[in-house]
Amino acid sequence: MVLGKLLALGEERLARKYGVTWGSTWHDPDLVAALPLLRTGDIATGLSLLDTPDPQLRSLRLDVLSKEAVPFLAALEAAMDHPDPEPDLLLWAGATRLKAAWDIRTGAWAEDVGEERFRRFHETLAPAADPLLYSARMSLTPTALEQLQWYSLGMGLPREEQDRLWERILALDPEDRTSRETRLQVLCAKWSGSHEEMFSFARETVARSHPGDRSLALIAQAHIEHLRVIIAEEGLRTVAQARDLLGGYYADPRVRTELVDAVDRWLAGPLTYPTVMRDAHTFGSSLHVAGEHRRAAAVLSLAGTVVPDAGEELWSYLAVHGPSYYAETRFKLRIPLPKV
Repeated sequence: MVLGKLLALGEERLARKYGVTWGSTWHDPDLVAALPLLRTGDIATGLSLLDTPDPQLRSLRLDVLSKEAVPFLAALEAAMDHPDPEPDLLLWAGATRLKAAWDIRTGAWAEDVGEERFRRFHETLAPAADPLLYSARMSLTPTALEQLQWYSLGMGLPREEQDRLWERILALDPEDRTSRETRLQVLCAKWSGSHEEMFSFARETVARSHPGDRSLALIAQAHIEHLRVIIAEEGLRTVAQARDLLGGYYADPRVRTELVDAVDRWLAGPLTYPTVMRDAHTFGSSLHVAGEHRRAAAVLSLAGTVVPDAGEELWSYLAVHGPSYYAETRFKLRIPLPKV
């Protein structure tokens, strides 16, 4: 026990030495500048941020705003009590209630959640439907419908209803990247689909994606989702066990080939969207395990010094302390990290 604590402390110090930590991997200077005001409950500032024609910025900002607004959810919902409420206010309030509910449930497997936590989750989640549905009716973008995908998963709605929701999203914007990522979750075996459906969707989407497109990372995400199921089913508990499994999985030439094909097309694009660093971790951690060191180095040079805290990469399966393992990986691949 003492040795384990000392090792963990050493790993944390190594990560700090190179400035690596857990956190959010997105780039939006206007959102960063507004965060102090948002954390005081400034609703007007949040609504001004949502008023952007860029669908990827809008989705990112809604994600961050809804997380930050959980402490003042009551104020957001009180502001909805208006004869003609602003659709973006309803969108923000509904998304924030979703976040508050999923904070209760977490992303754990259903059998690990517990009856009482499920009850609180559903009680918190249910009121999110009305504001999101109203916002969806008043909007020509699929942002509210994308949020309703998470609502449908949480409430356990029939797959047929989730498919109809997806058809409505496609009718509005078949290229909406955030909606595609959520649809991948709907189709994975953990939620409402199967490995076959998930991989079919990911591969079809990747085949249609242009160079530098965020959706090219869907194939790497699909493999990580597949691995999560395998790890859970096999009851793997140690880092050594997970490393062995991952090593064998990514040694498969078919897996390596489709990762390489996708990442080469990704690197060929402008890579200007706001969540490039997140996808660099997704691709880079997978390529590292697959032994594609040159490509891993090229990708991880774009990943920065923050490791995603949402499990969208493999670092946490490869080591007890993900950021320190990531720092070591960059050192071995000769990618500079700023010392602090």
